[in-house]
Parts: sequence; C-alpha cells; structure tokens
Amino acid sequence: MANNMIQKKLFYTLIVALIVLCANIRISAQNIEQIYMKSGSVVEGYIAEQKPGKYITIQTTKATIVVNSDSLQNRITERIPSESLSKEWKEWAKLNNKFIDNSGSKQLELSTLEFSNIKYSKVFLLEKGSIIKFLDLTPNRYKFVWGDMFRTVKRKHPENLFSGVKEILVLNDNSKINGQIIEQLPGENLKIATDKGEVLSFKFSQIKQIITEKLSNKLDLWSQIQLLDRIQVKGEDSELEGFISSRTLSKELTIDFKDGNKRTIPLSKIISYEKIPNEKYIAVYDKVLKEDEVLLNNKPAYYVELEQMNQFLILGSIVSAQTVVGDTICVEANLKNPNVPITLVKAHVEKVILPNDKSKEEIPWPVITYQDLVQSQVLISREITPLGNVKVTFVVSEVGDYVLYIQGKEGYIVINVIEKNNNQ
Repeated sequence: MANNMIQKKLFYTLIVALIVLCANIRISAQNIEQIYMKSGSVVEGYIAEQKPGKYITIQTTKATIVVNSDSLQNRITERIPSESLSKEWKEWAKLNNKFIDNSGSKQLELSTLEFSNIKYSKVFLLEKGSIIKFLDLTPNRYKFVWGDMFRTVKRKHPENLFSGVKEILVLNDNSKINGQIIEQLPGENLKIATDKGEVLSFKFSQIKQIITEKLSNKLDLWSQIQLLDRIQVKGEDSELEGFISSRTLSKELTIDFKDGNKRTIPLSKIISYEKIPNEKYIAVYDKVLKEDEVLLNNKPAYYVELEQMNQFLILGSIVSAQTVVGDTICVEANLKNPNVPITLVKAHVEKVILPNDKSKEEIPWPVITYQDLVQSQVLISREITPLGNVKVTFVVSEVGDYVLYIQGKEGYIVINVIEKNNNQ
C-alpha cells in the first residue's frame, strides 16, 4: 500500500511520468514545438500521442524537466570526457561554459536520477533542492498527465523551405485566414503567422474549422507531410493511418488516406491520436528569383565583357568573383528557357596584344576561344529546382580563371581562383 501511494504521489506531483522509450528518431527542425507544462517543465519536440482525458506523450529533442525530489532514491554523478559526448551536449556545454577542466581534458558532469518508478539517465542538473530541475538532450519520449500542457510554440517555416503544410482558419463568419499556426493555448486561443506577414490571434470560440493543406502545389502532398496521423476509433480493431486535413472544432475531423479516399469521424468516437514520422517526407529548399535573375553564391551575378582579339576572347582585370582552390561555386538562375546551354571553361594563357596597348607587344595573358566554349568544357552539375530555377554547381580545383557562359546573356561570369593559404 505504501509503495502504491508513493507511486501515485510521484505520478501526480512530479507531473512527468514514465519515459516510455528512448527513440533515436531524427525530428525535422520544422516539426519541433516548444511545449510548456504547468510544472515549469519545457520540452522541445512534437506531440507523438494523445489519449484525451488521460495523457500526452512527447517525442523530444531537448527537455528541461522540473520534478519533486521527495521520492528521489539515488543520484549517480559522473564526469564524461568531451570526446564521448554527443554533438548536442558538446555544443551546449561549450556555449554555456559548463566544461570542467581535468588536467587539460574537458569533461561534463552528468547525473542519473533514480526515483521509485522512474530513472532519468545522464542529465545535467540545473537546480537542486526540494525541486530538481534538469536538462536532457538525448532524444526521449516523455509522458505527461492530461491537462498539464498549457502552451505550445512552433517556429515559422524558413522562407526558402517549399515543402511542408500550412493552415487555413475558417472563422465563424466563414472568412478565411491563410498561414501557419505558431502558438496555441489549448481551449483558449491561438496565433497564426499569415501569408501577408501579419501575426493574428483568435479565440477558439471564433474559429469554426482548421484546414491543413500542402505548402507547395508543385509537389506531391505525401512528400510534404512530415508527420503522419494515426488514430484509434471506438469499435474498430485496426488503427487508421493518414493525414488529418480538417478539424471542425468540438465536432469532427477529416482524415485523408494515401489511396485518395477521405473519412470524416466525430471527435466523440476517437480514442487516441498518434503522430509518426513520414519516411517519404522531403525537405525542399529553393529561392524565388525574378525573371532573368542570376545569383552567384547567393549574390547577384556580375557580368564581365571580354574583348575579342583575333580568335581570342581576352580576360580583363575585372572579375565577377574571387575564391580559393577547392571551393564550390553555385549559380542559380531564373531563365525563360531552363534548357539553354550553359558552359564552363578554364582560361589558358596565350601571347596576345592587349587592347589599347600602344606598344603592340605580345605578352602572356589569360584567354578563351569560342572553340573552348564548344569543346573544352569543365564538368558542372546542373539541375532544375522545384520552382523551375536552373542550378549549376562546380568545384574549382586549380588556380586560374574560370569563365561561365549562359547562352543568351550578354557578358560572362569570370571567377578568379587563388591558392588557399593556411589562414583560410
């Protein structure tokens, strides 16, 4: 009886219940929410499972947990060498100056906390005493009592991300707000970052329906869903797996299936919700470019005119960019004809008379020829991006000048490559 009472006290007073399992699941940055609990705990991850009225389970990438120390039975502390730590722990310890110097070896002090029915392994203690606060950077699943969550915050989609989902709020007057929900106080209100750049807040009583759609019309829906939905319905043996595309508040939801079918289910018939990573999700990053806009390593490309002397095109003293041996060059362009020829050649040195040189003396100088543009091409990687841009990448492996020519463009992109010194 005494043990049962301790276990019940631990469950309800610690707020955090069992760590269900350690799952080494990589959570996309766009999935991550900050979830605030009434106990003071804050976890980052996604809500993996909900059983209304009972509990919620969160798959975490980072968790700051607040617990009552009354039922703490044992604490084991160890100093772990830097080279044995995960990347996340190394970065955190360095940023927060938490490394201990032990004869020139950097170590981080982590603890294992053992309670009557739960153990937290290798966490960093932030506060000690009647209340214990610790940090856990190991991917874990935490189960919380239903009702403990009071606020969720989700980061906005990066502007260059073109895969994912967006929300449409249908208000009671049937007006629609398009954007991304970035904050919720369950049962009270939510905030949405609109497509127009505004942040608007609404009470749930103002909202009739929440519709979720794919972010890009150029990509398949199922490659844009980061987390699939799995729900259990009363009276049905098998769970339903798909994508919840619509929620009519306090009434029903609609789930889409991969075979193209849909089903609307009353909320009163749903036993539990679960989120599972979608293996087919692809994070697609791209840029919105104006027509004929060309970028060289994310900056507007500068075109250089080459003067012709006999069969040679003579490079001048002005270049489009300078880089070092081994660097990767990326050229992105919004071209009317994405299939237009694009060639890259390496300039060679020939004896020529430079334009406007009154001495008329032949000197060694970097040049290319039209024949080079046809025959002596350097290998490039070329692709069409999801938004229809042309993307060309190549590695500059030798010192010298490289000339990129886009057919139909006036001028050339000239890149000067120098040796990499020890300080670079």
